[in-house]
Amino acid sequence: MTRRTKPFRPADSPRPARLRRTLRPAALVGLAGLALGVTVGCGPLGALTNSADSARSRTPEPSSTAHPGDISLRKLTSATDTPKPTPTKTPTPTPTVTLTPLPRPTSTYPAPKLPPAPKDEAPELERIRYKLETIVWASAGEVDEKGTKSTCSKSEDDIVALGTYKFTCDVRLDDVQTRFAITATVKKSEVNWGWSAAKLPVTEKKAVYEATRQAFRPARVTCDVTDLEAVEVGTSSGLTCWVTDVYNDSVTYHGKLLPNGALAFEPDGS
Repeated sequence: MTRRTKPFRPADSPRPARLRRTLRPAALVGLAGLALGVTVGCGPLGALTNSADSARSRTPEPSSTAHPGDISLRKLTSATDTPKPTPTKTPTPTPTVTLTPLPRPTSTYPAPKLPPAPKDEAPELERIRYKLETIVWASAGEVDEKGTKSTCSKSEDDIVALGTYKFTCDVRLDDVQTRFAITATVKKSEVNWGWSAAKLPVTEKKAVYEATRQAFRPARVTCDVTDLEAVEVGTSSGLTCWVTDVYNDSVTYHGKLLPNGALAFEPDGS
């Protein structure tokens, strides 16, 4: 076993002196600088934190009001929405002319040539009957003197005295008879009279002529009047004509017979 022993030193031998480091002034200055750095380093940690908060507080919050160039959520959503298809209008096809148009008259149905009127000295009822015959001829659109006969319920002697008289007169054209209601006022120097009739005669030729003239681009025209018929006066349902235009469309026209014998047509539904 080996024992370690301290080296023997006499009691009276002097202890070796401890070495002492003497800090030089330059070293002191370095230490002071290091301490200052630690202090500054510790201090600025909080200062840096406060500075960041302060900088953040100085930064203005984004405004809720949208400015030009802002991209909002709504704008982004709208931009990503699927665009709706634009409805397309189907152009209306242009109708094709398939039928040959009829020649369209530019004036009303020609008035028939009337026979000469009775002389002024003729009996009053003769002149009244003649005037009623002209009304029938104008409405029918033709004159047939031989086929026209007229009679009245009063005689010439019955209307000689001054006063107002009411009676009837019938005018027959071919097989169609028209009855007129007459009101006559006899004065000293003149006789004033008026008439009314529920129906007047119209020929098929005249009805087709007027329907062709007034219809839209007709190609075919037929009417419910055959040869010569009595037509109700003053109503839109007096007579009916069917018109096929050049586009092969059929339209119904209703004719109104006016007291002067004129015909006015209007399309169905107007």
